[in-house]
Amino acid sequence: MNDAPHPRNRSRAGLTLIEVMLTVVILTVGGIVLVTATSQCLGVMRAARLYNHAHTLLARVDLEHPLFDEDIQVGTERGHFSGAEYGNFEWSRAIEMVGDEEDRLFEITTRVSWTRRGQAGFEEVVYYRYAPEEDG
Repeated sequence: MNDAPHPRNRSRAGLTLIEVMLTVVILTVGGIVLVTATSQCLGVMRAARLYNHAHTLLARVDLEHPLFDEDIQVGTERGHFSGAEYGNFEWSRAIEMVGDEEDRLFEITTRVSWTRRGQAGFEEVVYYRYAPEEDG
């Protein structure tokens, strides 16, 4: 008598090589996707930090170099920021007359620009200012 179990009745005790290789491929693809997404998120965070600095510096330009109605003149001015954190930032302000000279309506463009690792960026604010001449 032959007491050996038939091959169909034998239980599977492990995984086949194809199942193991498929698992490794799926985990590798998932790992690559996670690393790529993390890298992109870090890049977005760096860019957001630069724009946040630029917004802070735009307000700083208005505080350190205020425009009074009697002092507004058409032209451009520029400067740099002090401090190690803002060393690669610079600012410029362009003032242009809009309409007739008697109207005294000015377009003021303030721009903060920076260069970081060979890439340049900027943030700017444009607003209009009415500065009538004082009578007297």
